[in-house]
Amino acid sequence: MKTKRQNINLRELFRKKLEYAEVIPDAAVKSMLMRRVARKEFMRFNPARLNIYYIGGILITGITTAVIFFSESQNSARLNPISISGKLNKTDTSSYIEVHVALPIKAETANSNAIQNESMRSAEVSRLPERSKTEDSKAMGSYKNSNPIPTGISSSFSKNGLFGEVAPDKRKLQSEFKPEVILIDPNTSAGCAPLKVVFHNKSTSYDSCRWTFGDGGYSDQKDPEWIFDVEGEYKVVLDVFSHGGHLSSTASITVHPRPQAHFEIAPGKAVLPDDEIHFLNYSINAVQFKWDFGDGFTSEFFEPRHTYSKFSNYNVRLVVYSDWGCSDSLTVLNAFSGSEYFIAFPNAFIPNTQGPSGGYYSSKSDEAAQVFHPSYSGVSDYQLKIFSKLGIQIFESYDINLGWDGYNIGQLCEPGVYIWKVRGKFRNGEPFIKMGDVTLLKN
Repeated sequence: MKTKRQNINLRELFRKKLEYAEVIPDAAVKSMLMRRVARKEFMRFNPARLNIYYIGGILITGITTAVIFFSESQNSARLNPISISGKLNKTDTSSYIEVHVALPIKAETANSNAIQNESMRSAEVSRLPERSKTEDSKAMGSYKNSNPIPTGISSSFSKNGLFGEVAPDKRKLQSEFKPEVILIDPNTSAGCAPLKVVFHNKSTSYDSCRWTFGDGGYSDQKDPEWIFDVEGEYKVVLDVFSHGGHLSSTASITVHPRPQAHFEIAPGKAVLPDDEIHFLNYSINAVQFKWDFGDGFTSEFFEPRHTYSKFSNYNVRLVVYSDWGCSDSLTVLNAFSGSEYFIAFPNAFIPNTQGPSGGYYSSKSDEAAQVFHPSYSGVSDYQLKIFSKLGIQIFESYDINLGWDGYNIGQLCEPGVYIWKVRGKFRNGEPFIKMGDVTLLKN
């Protein structure tokens, strides 16, 4: 027991002493260790280097490709059609028979000769003299019944030669590919909404007819008129009924969307002729525009600007066009009727009893109507005078921004009626003189 503990102590001692010691193995030992490491690395899957998994995948892919290629080569070389023709030339007919036989490429020569001889004998039996169509068809039927063609052998008969397939029945072909009878004759097949179309029924004799216009509407008239008010593609169907049966015909009507013209004028309260006018275009589905400003000038810009030479009542018109030539228009009459030069006064006001304001006014004072002053546009020169009932002047102003606050020499005037008179000029040089009365109300 003591010896075992001593051995353990010796291992621990050597482990501590040799923990950081470097051991250089022998060349043979190193080579053996490297071979083992390489073998383990080769057997372990590592996408970054060649290993046994890559070798196995390459081998499996190569074997599969070889097997598929060999199978396709065998299948493509299995059959090769050989054509054997037997032709019958007579002095009174040009009919002949051709028999096609499909034979394997690798078949024995004796088997090939036997099949060729059998095919030639079948061709000899099928030779028929030129007869009437009825007798010909009977003979062909009896030949087919008595001498069936073996599987893999195709035979084609023609009066003038071999075309590879039996000609279809003429009456059956006409019934299958009978062209549609055109009975609808519209005055137009396309246009802009709302589109009015006049339909004409080309039938000459019938008992009744029914039109279906594709938008849910229908008519029993011979030549109806119909309005398509929504854009789209419409299939119009005409059904004609008579004792002989029923005929149907169709037509297509295309309705294009119409553009919508819309515009606004900026600024909203323009003063002519001083302000430059900007026309804002809000049209829909339009690609072409024509403006008429009402003063003899036009434009084709999307959103033009224009300056008028004088004040007047102008009618502005916009015409728009779509890709399909559809049009719409909008006209604004008296477009600048609210933008002429003017000056106007109220007929009453309520002074502020807290004291004079000096005549200055604002939106807040206007809400309480505390200052008597005009509303105006385009005024350049201005003079306002206020008179009492006796004709005594109690207020005067040359500044249009200063009104009468109801005070005279710092004292609030008595409630009652007062006379005002104003004179001046507008920006275009036009003079004005106006007079009226205003009532001073008690607060």
